Amino acid sequence: MPRLLLFDIDGTLIDSNGAGGAAILDAAEEHFGIQRDALPALQLAGSTDPAIAMDVFQHVSREHPPQEVTAFLNLYLAHLQRRLQAADFSGFTLPGVIDLLQCLRKESAAHLGLLTGNVRRGAVIKLTRHGINEHFIDGGFGSDHHDRNKLGPVALDRMQQATGARYDITDVIVIGDTPKDIRCAEAFGAKCLAVATGQYSSAELRALNPWRTVESFADVPAMVDLLLRD
Repeated sequence: MPRLLLFDIDGTLIDSNGAGGAAILDAAEEHFGIQRDALPALQLAGSTDPAIAMDVFQHVSREHPPQEVTAFLNLYLAHLQRRLQAADFSGFTLPGVIDLLQCLRKESAAHLGLLTGNVRRGAVIKLTRHGINEHFIDGGFGSDHHDRNKLGPVALDRMQQATGARYDITDVIVIGDTPKDIRCAEAFGAKCLAVATGQYSSAELRALNPWRTVESFADVPAMVDLLLRD
């Protein structure tokens, strides 16, 4: 039975150097006609794109029917694309990521998917810009539900349909860098490998009792062993 590895994106695989948050503020300025510094600091880490959008709507005292949220996110995606394609874009893949994904793809015991708060189109934009989109079969996305804890079963079902495999929940590992990734895994009974490459330290993540915690993916052979043989 292969293991299902469901990766978060921001802070786990890539660092877009603030492009995503800046694109949200770009969209807020365009959609609401406000200045970006009129908004308080947004809670981005581990949140879904729709939840972030709804927070922006609440901050400006506006209702957020689905069509309005969709319109806002379409603006966000246009700004995200522009920022990621800019000549001065300075985002990067995190240590060990490219080698790890390449190694895992060669293993018949691993199926690679996504479990991310990004809407599907945003995930594709980010991963394509960083050259790693091809590694992932399918997954669960913020466009499936604004509550991240609802995304695990979606990702599991999609991956089973895509691969024809039936995964035992003990062979499902959510890989992410925030407390919300840990809670998301717990919500559908999966394991969580917490990685301290985002804004949370390994001590902060470990205190929430994930399956395992690592500093980074830099030691690729050790990571392959952990994910496939531990």
